[in-house]
Amino acid sequence: MTKKHLICSDIDGTLLHQDQTVSEKTRDLIQTLENDGHIFSISTGRMYHSAREVGLKVSNSGHVIASNGSYAAIRDEQLLKTTLEEKAIRETYDIMHDFDLPLFFFSTNTLFYTKEPPAFFRELADKSRLDTGDDCFSLVSINDKAVFDENMNQFLNAIVVAEDDIARLADVRIALDKANGIRVLSSHHNNLEILPANSDKKTAVEALGSYYDIPRERIITFGDGENDIGMLQYAGTGVAMANASDNVKAAANHLTDTNEADGVYKFLKEFIS
Repeated sequence: MTKKHLICSDIDGTLLHQDQTVSEKTRDLIQTLENDGHIFSISTGRMYHSAREVGLKVSNSGHVIASNGSYAAIRDEQLLKTTLEEKAIRETYDIMHDFDLPLFFFSTNTLFYTKEPPAFFRELADKSRLDTGDDCFSLVSINDKAVFDENMNQFLNAIVVAEDDIARLADVRIALDKANGIRVLSSHHNNLEILPANSDKKTAVEALGSYYDIPRERIITFGDGENDIGMLQYAGTGVAMANASDNVKAAANHLTDTNEADGVYKFLKEFIS
């Protein structure tokens, strides 16, 4: 038998098509590889319960890396959890208040928002990003200080979305980069992803590999965004999608086709099976 590999794939722009579906051949290949003893996990910026539902589209094994690596679980049993520190949360909140931009914090199953939920979270394609399996997701306003204080111990990661003023994100990032206790990445041109300083997808991939005693040379990761770079660099086989940005491609040691053309399937079919 081929030696066991750990395969970790980003979701949006990588495993999923634009319409939020996974091709049948990709699903069948992943399940065949799992039956052969390999381990498959999704690795995403989505909150846990949304990520879990996507994982079930391709695998019943229950391996999930969520919140950009701040949370990981195997069949709903927590493997890793890193929350944002209170000081970092308050500093991030103050910076975004100064820039007058909405800020969103995530727990495993709830989105906490300042201001109002923008169209980004109301459109159908992005509702699916927050789906928790029962056709609904939890949205909680933290505009009230008491609610904010009461819930901040749940915050795993955060996101800033600038739909109408993307150019401002460069200045926002400069300010956030000076804050203590956070790491700032991006998964799309219109957002900034905020993580605990000691956490990212690489950290969670490493933890999952350690759990199964799989060395990094037998770890395969797939991604398309800046928030995937850590795990692409860590893995023995880091695979960037053809639709990835140039800095992501530079971080990988392999390149595959686009997500729309089933690049994950094409690479795994050739590399392992």
